[in-house]
Amino acid sequence: MQTRNVSERGKQAPPRSSAMQRGSRPQTAPRANGRPQSAPRPNSQNRNGKPQASPRAGGGTRTAPRSEIPRGGSRGQATPRQAALRPNASGQAAPNRSARPQNAPIPKTAAKPKAQKAPKDPTDKLRKKKEKEKARELAKERKKDPNRIKFFSFEGRVDIPMLIITLVLLAVGITMMFSASPAYSYRDNHGDSYAYVRRQMTAAVIGLAGMAMLTMFDYRFLRYESKRLHITAAHIFLVICIILNAMCYFVGIEAQGGQKRWLQVPIIGQFQPSDFLKVALIIFMACYIQKNSDKMRTFKRGLLIPLLIMVPVAGSVIVQKHLSCLLIIAMIFAVMMFVGGVNLKEAVPIAVGFVLIVFFVVSVVQVGYFQQRIEYMDPLSDPGDQSYQNYQSALAIGSGGIWGKGFGNSSQKYYYLPEAQNDFVYAILVEEFGLVGGIFVILMFIIFIMRGLYIARKAEDKFGCLVATGITFQIGVQALLNIAVNLCCIPNTGVSLPFFSYGGTALVLQLWEMGLLLSISKRARVN
Repeated sequence: MQTRNVSERGKQAPPRSSAMQRGSRPQTAPRANGRPQSAPRPNSQNRNGKPQASPRAGGGTRTAPRSEIPRGGSRGQATPRQAALRPNASGQAAPNRSARPQNAPIPKTAAKPKAQKAPKDPTDKLRKKKEKEKARELAKERKKDPNRIKFFSFEGRVDIPMLIITLVLLAVGITMMFSASPAYSYRDNHGDSYAYVRRQMTAAVIGLAGMAMLTMFDYRFLRYESKRLHITAAHIFLVICIILNAMCYFVGIEAQGGQKRWLQVPIIGQFQPSDFLKVALIIFMACYIQKNSDKMRTFKRGLLIPLLIMVPVAGSVIVQKHLSCLLIIAMIFAVMMFVGGVNLKEAVPIAVGFVLIVFFVVSVVQVGYFQQRIEYMDPLSDPGDQSYQNYQSALAIGSGGIWGKGFGNSSQKYYYLPEAQNDFVYAILVEEFGLVGGIFVILMFIIFIMRGLYIARKAEDKFGCLVATGITFQIGVQALLNIAVNLCCIPNTGVSLPFFSYGGTALVLQLWEMGLLLSISKRARVN
């Protein structure tokens, strides 16, 4: 009988697995080069110190197959699940209290210790602080950027001297309207002597409200160009004004002389589109010159295109037989082109040719409407008919003397001087306040022109400079022409005196122009 050399731990053979019970062939150690590997060392331990099965009798060794080794423990030991399924003496599986139920929750493994955060670098905090300060500085610079356009801007301060001059002229004008208009207002408004004054004061309130709004308005918005359509608000404004002036020829209200210069609006009432055309031309020419400032000395950009633009503008005024508006528009155009830097070598011959053409039309062709105005400029040429208005104006100015007759004591306003509340309000002013009052008004307009040109010179950009120049020149030249007509120095052209003459549309637009001028003064370097 052969004896077996077994280790202490391997005295009892482990239970065979299901594969061994079915008679499967036991697994043997892998072969190397077709030969079995060398047997492990005796003493039941291999080189790694793990228990090793003892060799069989006859020099062989018995290696337990892998299927016989339980997963949950070492060799010879059953897992809790195997022990729970092992049958007892009665043939039923004995319950094992140490086994985990199938529906029991799996115990959580021990949480891994959280990785400690690296200590904060103090330089990161300083770097973030510097980045925030840099972002704030960039935001401030962006706000101060002159190219950043806002619809309303509350920065800066308006020019106080210009504001005072405007309010003084408006106050004196309303006062003279109260004195010069009662007679004609009584006749034209069914016995209401103060209808003209109320309308003028209503227009003044609307104009002052608009002036306050435009003072806060950023004037540079007018030159803002759409990226898709490549047009500005100045283009749209000019086109609308040309269309409105052309409509006067078809649907305009006809005056006593046959002129059609007014349009009727259901809620607003009557208004004169030519007043809007003057402002639109100033804004458009300023925008055009500012955009083409480096090409204004060329013939195409400097002369040809502006002259082509003036064709529909002048045509819409000619159809109204509005000589005074045509004269003012031509003068505004010439001044804007001169300030914009047009080439005088090319512009002067064209201007001289234009004047000669006008003189030829008036003198040779003998256009009745224009020729009569020049012919009867002298008050004594026909005082009973054609020069009657000029004659009565000369009488009013001459009867005033140095100190005048006193406020409200004018006699020419009682149906002697036609349009005493409108074009010839200056003659009534001199009659009541004398030479002193007349010189005071002239000085106020001179100061107005000087201050307006000062604002234009100190403007922030070329667009503001041109707009301020155009507005100042328009109001100044209108005052000059009206006073010259009252003094019988030039033909009667129908030019109204700014801030004085009766006319709601004109007064509202003049005050709005002043709001735009004050908006330019806010960004100008005048304070």
